[in-house]
Amino acid sequence: MNITRLQFDVDFDNAIFFSQYVMVVTDEKISGGGLLEGYDENSVWINGNQHSRSHSSFIQMPPPQVQIDFAK
Repeated sequence: MNITRLQFDVDFDNAIFFSQYVMVVTDEKISGGGLLEGYDENSVWINGNQHSRSHSSFIQMPPPQVQIDFAK
């Protein structure tokens, strides 16, 4: 599995360009995840939520697997 921490502007540009799933880790716990919507000097927006670049880590991940059971 390829796990890469996004920390530079070019990393965020590539994540947006390639529509990669990004997991957010704050205080050693997962605090969010989804497709990156935008970023600036201080914050990153993922799924409409703002996350601090100085207090969170952003990790490129494969999207989570979801199983859907259809009624028969």
